[in-house]
Amino acid sequence: MRHPEFETWSERLSHPPGIMKSSTTGRETMPLTYSRPDKFDHADTILYEIDLLRFATTRLVESNWREPRDAWVYLESFLVHYRNLIEFLGKEKPTKTDVHVTTLRELLKVMPPAKLKEIHAKGKQLLKEYEPKDAQGGGRISQYLQHCTTRRIEPKDWPLAVMTKQIEPLLAEIEKHLRPGNAILNAVPAVEIMTLFSASTATATSTTAAALDIEASSKKWPV
Repeated sequence: MRHPEFETWSERLSHPPGIMKSSTTGRETMPLTYSRPDKFDHADTILYEIDLLRFATTRLVESNWREPRDAWVYLESFLVHYRNLIEFLGKEKPTKTDVHVTTLRELLKVMPPAKLKEIHAKGKQLLKEYEPKDAQGGGRISQYLQHCTTRRIEPKDWPLAVMTKQIEPLLAEIEKHLRPGNAILNAVPAVEIMTLFSASTATATSTTAAALDIEASSKKWPV
């Protein structure tokens, strides 16, 4: 069941507050203003991250773009939410303001997953793999996306199928404890990518489950 305020938020997206149209030209006369759905507790924060990661993955697999830049937007969305989630799962020393897998019981008064230590350990592995420190060679997501760094001119492949397969079992365990009946939005189902699918700062060269040949379309995926 959707949250009772979902319709209100949906209407804000279709016609943001403050937007007026000229009676003579029909053009919008004020700047666009958007907002994300309000979150009612910390579970909503994590569920939003999970849903948006899966939504971006779905769009990347479908690859039905009006123009190549659409793909870049969804790739960046995938990477941002992926980074947020592996930090939630694997950060070793969370701060007081971090929503973290090890603080769910304290923040939400819910029972933590039975395999909490295993989930945290695997989360730390993912964080090390995709957010490596400079001493480990760098090349982390944040260097290619969240900050303007010298790394951004270096080609970087993002193996979406591998990344999704690595994180989904952990997210499924977390969902069991966080997914309420009144979530902000309907849950986005997990995405299974049947074949290797990757996106990169160079030309993507993989074929998706839908048999889409990205290389043939010569699309670029800068981040």
